[in-house]
Amino acid sequence: MKKLSVFTLVLLLVSYTQAQINVRLKKTPDTKEIDIKTNSKHAASPDKKQATTDTKEKPVLKKDSTASVATTPADEAYNGPAKVQLKSLMRYMQKLRAGDILPSTLSNAERMLEQVKQADASYNISGYEKEIAVYRQNANKESQSVADSKSVAEAEGNYFKNLHQKIIGIYSTGINIEPGVTGKVYLERVKAINLAEYNQKKATVTGVEAKKFVERIDQMLADYDDYLKRSDRLRWNVTELMLKSRSKQNQQEKMNLLETAKYECEAVLLISPANAAFKQKLEEVNKLLGSANAEASINFTSDFHKEHVGQIVWSSKPLIIGKEKEMAAQIKTEFKSGESVFGVVYLGNKVNQLMNGNQRLRVIIKVDGGTAIWGGDMSYLIVPLAVQDKSYFQFALLPDEDWFAKNYAPYVADENWTYSYLMDELVRAGDISHNITCELDFPSTIQGNIKSSFTLDLSNSITQIKTLSTKLHEQLMASRSLPKAGMNNAALEQQMLTAANKLGWKNIFLKAVITSSSWSISKNELTGAILYRYVSAVCTTKEYDGKCYYQEFTFRQDYTGGGNYSNTIKYNSYGSKREIGCDKIK
Repeated sequence: MKKLSVFTLVLLLVSYTQAQINVRLKKTPDTKEIDIKTNSKHAASPDKKQATTDTKEKPVLKKDSTASVATTPADEAYNGPAKVQLKSLMRYMQKLRAGDILPSTLSNAERMLEQVKQADASYNISGYEKEIAVYRQNANKESQSVADSKSVAEAEGNYFKNLHQKIIGIYSTGINIEPGVTGKVYLERVKAINLAEYNQKKATVTGVEAKKFVERIDQMLADYDDYLKRSDRLRWNVTELMLKSRSKQNQQEKMNLLETAKYECEAVLLISPANAAFKQKLEEVNKLLGSANAEASINFTSDFHKEHVGQIVWSSKPLIIGKEKEMAAQIKTEFKSGESVFGVVYLGNKVNQLMNGNQRLRVIIKVDGGTAIWGGDMSYLIVPLAVQDKSYFQFALLPDEDWFAKNYAPYVADENWTYSYLMDELVRAGDISHNITCELDFPSTIQGNIKSSFTLDLSNSITQIKTLSTKLHEQLMASRSLPKAGMNNAALEQQMLTAANKLGWKNIFLKAVITSSSWSISKNELTGAILYRYVSAVCTTKEYDGKCYYQEFTFRQDYTGGGNYSNTIKYNSYGSKREIGCDKIK
């Protein structure tokens, strides 16, 4: 009866609590005991085993005491279409309230909430919605806070990492001058470091990686003065430039060298302000620069000249020297159909110092980066001696009628085809926009080449260029004649044509003119033995395009000994090819 009473009691407890019961009979030597464990479906918190299973992830968020408790009761009696989903929702809500506010738990709760809505739209879950909304709001705040902290840490790390790279660009642990830059470029790299900002930021550095970079940077900065000594930077980047400047006749080159030395000193003193050696050299360089500026200023016609020394300034009209700023509307680098193009090259020396007594200044002109215009033996500008006492000169690249009337006669007399060939090239290039480069090649080593470019948009009309091209071509054709004969020998001339036509060139030579008045002897340079004799000649041809040309040659007769030469004419060399009017070669 005792056992029956116990089991009856257990059944009553099950009915009353609707609990899950585990019953275990424990035996001892003297007695028997019943061990009863209950796991209620409505417990406020999950059992320890469940909690251990579901909280393996480390919670990202702390338990939120501000979350409102859902007012919707756990409706265990609900048996509608959302029954399964509601049970799952309630399970995730228990975890959230117990502090298990993992991103996955919150997402699952939101997902089950939506599934309850979809399964049974009439079921009232507004309390759960409000409670979950509070959890989500706080989760978002926490995530943003974490993201902001991470962003700050990354920004700090990137700043010191980048600064470390910048210092590598001005410093080396070795004896070489690294990274191989000096002067203004070096100064700009040093300025980019901004030591004042660095010292301010490193005082509040917190990140581990950032602190490592700070340690490296401080080591490099502490070693900077020793780097200057072991690389001998003062000697090579300052003193040597000062010495070179003494021998420069070109005032601009002299100032460029001194300014480079000055920038070098200023850069070093930004990193090492107490460096006495660089301080002293900076004072010396500034004095030399003052003297060089005083010398150069003699040749400057204006501040505009000084600002543009060593440059070509382009304009649509001839500039009035000294009045350039008043003519700013005409100064440009973009030109259109119908506009003329003039250039002024500003120099630090008198033109006659740079021309060595010449009046021909070689000019290299290219249209859209193509082959340089070939105006005869070479394209060149004529710089009259009368204008060479100035420290500038003005020229036309795309002249107007007035310029041609006043300045073109010497070009025709000298058979200078530069302008004619430029117009021909522009016609071939077509009615689009073109990039024109112009490079002046001075015959003196005092001045290096000066190069500049501009754009010429011919899309509106190319008629004017075509007309000018035809006019210049006809004018030069009329002025050019076939070279005069130095000697006449029909048999030799025929042999020359035969030899020239055996060279494999596409065009057929029609007539030979011997331009030499006598034979020239060629001897072995070492022994003095006679090798052959030769004469100069030109051979005429008419090409497939209908234009006529003459080609310069030399032909030879080999020495046979005893003062005699072979009767056979051989090809020896060729020279320039020039166009000529077809009426001149008949």
